[in-house]
Amino acid sequence: MTRKILFVHGTGVRGASFDRTLSLIAAKVRQHLPRYEVVGCNWGDAFGARLNAHGCSIPGYSSGAAAGAVEAAAMARWTLLSEDPLLELRVTDLAAPLGPPQGPVVWQLLADAAEAPAALALLSTWGLAAPWPAFIGALVADPTWAGTIRLLGGTRAQLSAPVSRAVVAAFLGWLRRAGEPGITGAQRDELVLALQAALGGAALGVRDWFLGKLTDFALPRRTALNDRTGAALGDILRYQARGEVLRNFIGDQAARSGANVILAHSLGGIAAVDWLASGARQIEALVTVGSQAPYFYEIDALASRPFGAGLPEFFPRRWLNFYDPRDFLSYAGRELFPGIARDVVVDNGQPFPESHGAYWRNDAEVWPEIDRFLP
Repeated sequence: MTRKILFVHGTGVRGASFDRTLSLIAAKVRQHLPRYEVVGCNWGDAFGARLNAHGCSIPGYSSGAAAGAVEAAAMARWTLLSEDPLLELRVTDLAAPLGPPQGPVVWQLLADAAEAPAALALLSTWGLAAPWPAFIGALVADPTWAGTIRLLGGTRAQLSAPVSRAVVAAFLGWLRRAGEPGITGAQRDELVLALQAALGGAALGVRDWFLGKLTDFALPRRTALNDRTGAALGDILRYQARGEVLRNFIGDQAARSGANVILAHSLGGIAAVDWLASGARQIEALVTVGSQAPYFYEIDALASRPFGAGLPEFFPRRWLNFYDPRDFLSYAGRELFPGIARDVVVDNGQPFPESHGAYWRNDAEVWPEIDRFLP
């Protein structure tokens, strides 16, 4: 007699995505587990989070919110520059001027900026003037900075703003590493303008290419980004608030299909563990991949079992749990549930987040282990 596996998917899965995943798993089951048949538990369409009021709680969901997108892009720029102050200069599209290149000129002006009066006046107000000359000296002695700025095209006016931002971003990192209190965003922008004046001044009509790229990315994507990530996050939040509905749905699907085994991914693994821990079931074995159930238990967020209670006697004694160290949404359960959960470490060969969804195609590790595990 053919035995049944109930597949419970993870967060953010809907419609065609579920169908494709189930089709892939069914093909793998036929290949590796011919004694089994897989049936799907599509809870995303029935239970998953959705914008019941068409997104009216999300500012700019349908309009794009131009001002907010520009502000977000500016913040994104400083986030990127905090990691790599030279990033904007490396990717600039400034063309070489008709005359001599201005990069060497701006580089020489930067060397003189250790004594820039406007910048020093601001820094003195904030009690940060003392480290400024040493910082500029170290920066000017850095061959990476010299090589980057000296090769820049564009006019002095075009270069003054991005070079000033790079220098200020590096100075903020200098302060951070020295344990100095930082400055506000408004103060940061004042310092950029003061340094910009020393490097050649601003020119009317100069296009902020880098900010434009970031804004072009963020502006039309506010709705798309929310749609892409909102379902996954919303499913987790809704499960924490209304999890009983999903657990009952899994129970109904298990009873209807006559499944002997549950195969669950991500949030589906949390819900499956909660359902199995809430009463005696006909399920003989549980297989979880990329699941957060052990983590939820450790932080005392598992609905069915408070931390320290362990699993009840009627919980299936056979639980196979896969995790990939590069999948930051996968967790280990053996030490939390000794004698019940057995962890298997796999390498899906992908960085996160691709690693979180790559288990199903791992024919070398995942499917042979499931074959050995199941009756």
